[in-house]
Amino acid sequence: MVTSPGGLITAFSATAERMLGVRAKAVVGKVTPVTFLDEAQRRRLVVNSKKTTRRPETEAFRLIVSKTGLGRLSEAAWTYVHRDGHRFPVMVSITAFPGRGGRVGGYLFVVHDKRGQLRTEQMLRRQAELLDLANDAILVRDLKRDTITYWNDGAVRLYGWSSREALGAYIHEFLKTKFPRPLPEVIRKFLAKGYWNGELVHTTKTGKRITVSSRWTLLRDAKGVPEGSLELNTDITTQKHAQEALEAAHEQLERRVTERTAALSEANERLRVLSRRLMEIQETERRAIARDLHDEVGQALTAIRLNLQEIRDAPKSQSVEKEVVDSLQVLDQVLQHVRSLALDLRPSLLDELGLVPALRWYVTKQAERAGWEMDFQAEGVTARPSPDVEVACFRLTQEALTNVVRHASAKHVAVRLRAERGELVLSIRDDGVGFDPEQIRADPRTQSTVGLSGMEERVRLVGGQFALSSVCKQGTEVRATFRLSKGERR
Repeated sequence: MVTSPGGLITAFSATAERMLGVRAKAVVGKVTPVTFLDEAQRRRLVVNSKKTTRRPETEAFRLIVSKTGLGRLSEAAWTYVHRDGHRFPVMVSITAFPGRGGRVGGYLFVVHDKRGQLRTEQMLRRQAELLDLANDAILVRDLKRDTITYWNDGAVRLYGWSSREALGAYIHEFLKTKFPRPLPEVIRKFLAKGYWNGELVHTTKTGKRITVSSRWTLLRDAKGVPEGSLELNTDITTQKHAQEALEAAHEQLERRVTERTAALSEANERLRVLSRRLMEIQETERRAIARDLHDEVGQALTAIRLNLQEIRDAPKSQSVEKEVVDSLQVLDQVLQHVRSLALDLRPSLLDELGLVPALRWYVTKQAERAGWEMDFQAEGVTARPSPDVEVACFRLTQEALTNVVRHASAKHVAVRLRAERGELVLSIRDDGVGFDPEQIRADPRTQSTVGLSGMEERVRLVGGQFALSSVCKQGTEVRATFRLSKGERR
């Protein structure tokens, strides 16, 4: 718009027509630009004026251009009213141009519609608010100086520094960044690709070290020259710790699996040796029984058969009393020998009277044979345990006393059977030469471990626990513990 020195519009552009919704012929020479002002603003101009003798529009125009002179520009923000009544913000630049005699010949009004700018500013404020609502830390840094130029509320919450403290700070010193690779290498890849992501270690205001997942995006100016970096940092410290704990647990599990595999392999080897040795022992026992039957029982029965033949062939008048007596004696020996073999294989006392009488009989018999001083005690065993437990206890005692006879050179042996607190405990202790159990177990292929493995396996098969302690020159103790059912605890 162009006006006269007094304020009447002398020129009205097509742009002004579209902006205000009026035609040029309706305003040129008729009104001043004050006509388009919001009424409330116009009134305030007049009220604040000290000169009230002029017409309101004339006085308002004078006030609007009062700061404008030849060679002097003035600007003001106003609210204009469209013909249809809606109001909109404008920025008005006013310039005075010269007339005759060096006086002001009029005024040029350049009006800028600020609605687009306000919408842009509102959108930027809204975007900034959304960025501040984000849980992640969002920041912008100047690429040349590596200084922070934007710091959202998420960064305030994560790192603890306010925007005032962070803006302008050298980012890598400020956060004490620890990179996964040298910084020049990271920058080189970032500039080449336009983006970068990785894990960084930062330090918060309180000195806490945190791990963040960092994503960088390259920012360019209008000419495409890199000028900044937009960074989005997510705190993954908790996940990192959980991942490290999971990896440690996995490694520990791997170690345990390896250890268990080795132990299982060793146990299988020992089992193979034990099975082979048991077969050998079984064959040895069979040969011993066969030899006893052949040498002892077979010869005795042959003697009886010869005596019977003599009795049959003897004349009726001849006395056969001697042959009968001799046969009866031989038969008694055979019966005694067969009874001993049967008792060694499985004593009938164990089935008929139970564990305590069978053990007392067996340990007494072994003590008489070996010449030990024997001490047998049974405490609290008022009810018979299960048959499996009875057999396990009896066989364990047999094996342990056999080992004492073969290896211990003991003088005193104590066998204890005790029932208490729902458990049956059997212990066999001697004062013999003893040995080193670990050294004996070190090589599963040695035959000397078969007795120990066999005893331990027999106890475990019925749910018991086996323990062995031995000290060189101080003796050995074998202990087995079995859980008793409710009916066995009476």
